[in-house]
Amino acid sequence: MCGICGFIQDPHQAPIAPGRLETMNDTLAHRGPDDAGTWQQGHVGLGQRRLSIVDTSAAGHQPMVHPDGQSVLVYNGELYNHEELRTTLEQRGCEFRSRCDTEVVLHALAEWGVDALSRFNGMFALAWYDLRKDRLILARDRMGIKPLFYTRRNACLAFASELNALKAGDFASAQLNPCALDQYLQYLYIPAPDTIYEDVHKLEPGHYLEWHRGTVTDHQWWRLAYGPRDHWTLAEAAARFQELFRDAVQLRTMADVPLGAFLSGGMDSTAVVATLNEVLDQPVQTFSIGFDDAEANELPFARTAAEHFGCVHHEALLDPMAVLDLPRMASHFGEPFADSSALPTWLVSELARKEVKVVLSGDGGDELFGGYTWMHMTHHLNRFAAMPKWVRTTMGMGLNLLSNSPRIEKVQRAFAQLNLPPAERFRSRLTCWPDDERSGLYTPALREQLATTSTDRFLNHYEKIQDLGHDHAMLWTDTHMYLPDDILTKVDRMTMAHGLEARVPLLDHRIVEFAATLPFNLKYDGTTSKRVLKEAYKNIFPPALLQQRKRGFALPIHRWCRDAWAPIIRDTLCTSNAKYTQYLDQSQVEACITQHQSGTVDHGHRIWTLLMLELWLQGQSID
Repeated sequence: MCGICGFIQDPHQAPIAPGRLETMNDTLAHRGPDDAGTWQQGHVGLGQRRLSIVDTSAAGHQPMVHPDGQSVLVYNGELYNHEELRTTLEQRGCEFRSRCDTEVVLHALAEWGVDALSRFNGMFALAWYDLRKDRLILARDRMGIKPLFYTRRNACLAFASELNALKAGDFASAQLNPCALDQYLQYLYIPAPDTIYEDVHKLEPGHYLEWHRGTVTDHQWWRLAYGPRDHWTLAEAAARFQELFRDAVQLRTMADVPLGAFLSGGMDSTAVVATLNEVLDQPVQTFSIGFDDAEANELPFARTAAEHFGCVHHEALLDPMAVLDLPRMASHFGEPFADSSALPTWLVSELARKEVKVVLSGDGGDELFGGYTWMHMTHHLNRFAAMPKWVRTTMGMGLNLLSNSPRIEKVQRAFAQLNLPPAERFRSRLTCWPDDERSGLYTPALREQLATTSTDRFLNHYEKIQDLGHDHAMLWTDTHMYLPDDILTKVDRMTMAHGLEARVPLLDHRIVEFAATLPFNLKYDGTTSKRVLKEAYKNIFPPALLQQRKRGFALPIHRWCRDAWAPIIRDTLCTSNAKYTQYLDQSQVEACITQHQSGTVDHGHRIWTLLMLELWLQGQSID
């Protein structure tokens, strides 16, 4: 696991000073504290920071130059099938001088070109320069586990694992992208390919970018073939899942350094630990974070799982005053990011790094196998919307007669969504601020900017597969937008901030492709979610873990915004020198805070979103 950066430009341009490449590379030191290297030749420069995991010797140093001197690689990730590919390449005459997977990636690209990408089972972002053709390839893994940002400016293509490196190297402007800010306030993150900067983009999962003599083209090298097949029975699907998952976990134990697992006590992380317990010859080291809140705290479930599987368990409680770490944490995202579970992920990563250098996590199960409550609720609304109008009218009248309560208000809001198209019903459950409320939050200048530009990444994903039905379209959209741009972004930045590598066995592409063939009712049947996983582990997990409701990894944010964090929120957002006032109406922000702290309305997530925006802005110079 590493950080990479670099550039390529028109060879007739004035050379870029080597100091800029070094500056970018130094910015990524937390991603690779074990080694650093740069390679610059004329109009091309490549940099890498190394976190040594497999073959920790100097033989794995990067940038790595092919023995024939005609290609150079910088690589961030792990290639889990590198031993198998090494054998194939040796049979074709390749000679190796190390055990590291980077050398296999280099030889594979030299041998097969971009066709090598489809042979890789792993997580990666890479840059490969072919000197013969004066061609640079930037590529990202199928699911977007590893990040890669790029910008084209003044006839130069520059790239890096994190936005901050591009800024530090002066390859990105400081021009804020108004559409990205609008998406951030809607979804709490910025969907690819956009970033908060107008001239910087995220390379999308399963894509590669090619620079060839000044021309840049974007190619999709992997596309998920989504086609549910009715022949699956629950038992057959569970058996196939177990077979694939055991192999995926086994492959991800490849390391020459200590290894452990994040454990929440939920289905996915417990499946990882149960399988690790099978394939390792020593007890699994597990790491958990909890809260002093009965609704949010999952530590009892994590302890149950750890005890059941004989783990060496490590845990800590998240104190509300960990909020003081937010400025440092926020800086690692390089742009506004407001998934509140980033804070416990930051702290559990810090806890784990004291004992291990690699962790396996259970991310991906909810998107693949239907675990999210927002999807369940929308599924039921879609079914209710198909009922005769008189049934819906009668129920609506009945709801209006009930006494007001937070629960009734929630049902009434959901009922009002029956007038929306199915895609918008689903979007509304993913939205922090609806369109009209966001517009009211903006300054006139920002509102005017947004009136002439628009971006809808959500519908771009949803509409690609809605012909298979709205249930599958919801899963598809979560897998292609929420998973890479929120969940995997959070895990990558928070683990790498501590020099910790996170591996995600549920996102082995074979499991992803298998899940895409399952009928929806094997994932969610209206009452039970993740049916395939629960069937696979029904005789392996403690019963209490199979019966618990989904909690997620979110903070007790609503309560903390009212008590422990109230002074910090006021001091940050209600001051005359707040940075966000360039874009947002401060009176609207202060009204939101007042309503929440009075207890009349729950605006916890909105306040967190504003807080993270302000903290990010305080660390930036924005035009």
